[in-house]
Amino acid sequence: NNELLPHWREFAAALEQFTPAINLLPDNCVSFFRLDGVQLNPDAILLIKEALIGKPFQRLCFINNDDGNNAEDLARGGMSVDAILDIVESNKRLRKLAIRRNQIGSQHVERLCSTVRNYPLVELEIYESFEPGVGDQMLATLLTGCDLKLERLDMFRNNITSAVSTILSDFLASNPTLKELYFTHNNLD
Repeated sequence: NNELLPHWREFAAALEQFTPAINLLPDNCVSFFRLDGVQLNPDAILLIKEALIGKPFQRLCFINNDDGNNAEDLARGGMSVDAILDIVESNKRLRKLAIRRNQIGSQHVERLCSTVRNYPLVELEIYESFEPGVGDQMLATLLTGCDLKLERLDMFRNNITSAVSTILSDFLASNPTLKELYFTHNNLD
């Protein structure tokens, strides 16, 4: 990773200078940034994070970039959930967020839910990111006591159980904006 750090610095510098021309894009175009399966040292991750802060991408996708919870995973390197949320919270134009195969711990649930509620997200995809119990905690926190603007919610394979079925049914009965809901490969009975 240290050998590639100069190239990541160059990429981050280019990304910092990049500004999507949102107002010039045709209506069916979306400015998009995807970080998929990248394992970097902490210096490179910090460069990428700082370059993405405030960038007006309409869609962000972080796939399999987990920095993990143990020493082996930390040595592998990746984009932490805190870093992802810092990027999301700095982007007022973000409409779609995908987090796939990045471990989201119970310590991140409140902040993630607050971010989804307080920013103009209309699509949220979270795939394979929760340990047992945390998926239920996330869903219960997200769906209670607020008006979500989400039109699409996809919670594929997140260890969600039927324990949240009442919360889910109450939410569906009172949320007119939600058009698509996916809970495939969970533990719903």
